[in-house]
Amino acid sequence: MCSVQDGDSEGPLQKEKIDPGRKCMKCRTENAILITRVNDAFCRDCFMVYVTHKFRATIGKSKLVRDGEKVLVAFSGGPASSCLLHLITEGLSQRAHKKLRFLPGLIFIDESSVLGDLVNNGGVAEVKKIVELMAATGYPCQTRHLEEAICLSQKGQLPEVDLSTLTESDQANVQAADFHIQDNLDRARVEIKSLFASIKSLTAKEDMLNRLRQRLLMEVAQVEGYSKVMTAHCGTRLAVNLLSDISQGRGAHVAMDTAFSDTRSSVMLVRPIRDFSSKEVAMYNSLHGVESVFIPTLTTKTPEGSSIEHLTEAFVTGLQADYPSTVSNIMRTGEKLSTEKKDGSRCVLCEAPLDTDVGDSSALSAVEFSSLISRRKKGKVNECKNTIACCGEGDGSCHTKSLGLKLEEIVSALCYGCRMTIKDMGDTTKLPEKLMSEISYRIRRSKMKNDIQDFLLDPESS
Repeated sequence: MCSVQDGDSEGPLQKEKIDPGRKCMKCRTENAILITRVNDAFCRDCFMVYVTHKFRATIGKSKLVRDGEKVLVAFSGGPASSCLLHLITEGLSQRAHKKLRFLPGLIFIDESSVLGDLVNNGGVAEVKKIVELMAATGYPCQTRHLEEAICLSQKGQLPEVDLSTLTESDQANVQAADFHIQDNLDRARVEIKSLFASIKSLTAKEDMLNRLRQRLLMEVAQVEGYSKVMTAHCGTRLAVNLLSDISQGRGAHVAMDTAFSDTRSSVMLVRPIRDFSSKEVAMYNSLHGVESVFIPTLTTKTPEGSSIEHLTEAFVTGLQADYPSTVSNIMRTGEKLSTEKKDGSRCVLCEAPLDTDVGDSSALSAVEFSSLISRRKKGKVNECKNTIACCGEGDGSCHTKSLGLKLEEIVSALCYGCRMTIKDMGDTTKLPEKLMSEISYRIRRSKMKNDIQDFLLDPESS
């Protein structure tokens, strides 16, 4: 039984108000201007040293970012990414005590095709301001559109070419290639709008947006020779993501989604300010005069319960306001939720190890069986007889347009969390052709392996 009596203070510590005469806990001489974590008071100078040291220590302890390594930094213009960019700029400057040694490149992903009416005039002014902020750093920078994540034939943009230096035939080829790229992007823009229009709930839309954004970052980094992608997820955002991921059935992947490094893809993703709270980010930007740009999201001006992530964010930030140890406690708990990494198949959408191979007597099988029975009672079972035709040589080289994938075949290539997102779609034919082709390729490979299974050598017996 609980031994705590009425009046005992066994709960989390509440924040203290800063008295005008309270001294900094570090230097003991200057007056404190803010409280970080639980009740740690800092003056201005000590806070700057504290933040800079924490940022560099996070990178240094991991020993993952090496000297001369090309790192793609995702920049959205928001407070967290602006803070990260300023810390990187200061760390690479000549006046830095211990300079950072990696070579950064900046990328901004324009999501106006999905945000639609949420941004004024397509967000042209905001995008222009973000481009100016990136260009001011002097690092290589680029702007990509979210719809590029679902382009089938175009993985990168052609470099700008001076047409006056080319022959007439070469000029015509370059212009034709540029027209082809633009045509692909226009069709992808229509496709991605149709995709998000078919998704019913805001929760599933947010999840799909996050997965496509990450796929595009990894693809651009791989094509352009970057070995790592750096994102500006702070501790508060990661704590919200951890709880919302568990709520959406992604509990097996929270370790990858919240750790310093994520190695699920061929390009490593790192989060160097994961130990910062949103309060520390805001205070750092305020004291340094760091400029940021506000761009609406899918949940801007929506009620708290409009999506799981939005509701979780309100819950976590509400607790953090009165109990400053909330975020750190959630993060420490999340670090203990790591699962064994499986070397088998991966989800075609989020690239995480599949967590659906759990046996016939599992809870997942029971849920799927219950769903099948419910659909049959309502007469909604699709008895589609389409098969996957192959126009290749039986080696996965098929490029047929009529994929004819059924819902059961689609979800077989997805993890549990992505299955929940796909099942929230009103029409699965709206899925990107690129994703459908990957699923079709995997199914054909699996079918071919089953056909020749009797002729394969057992590696254990050899």
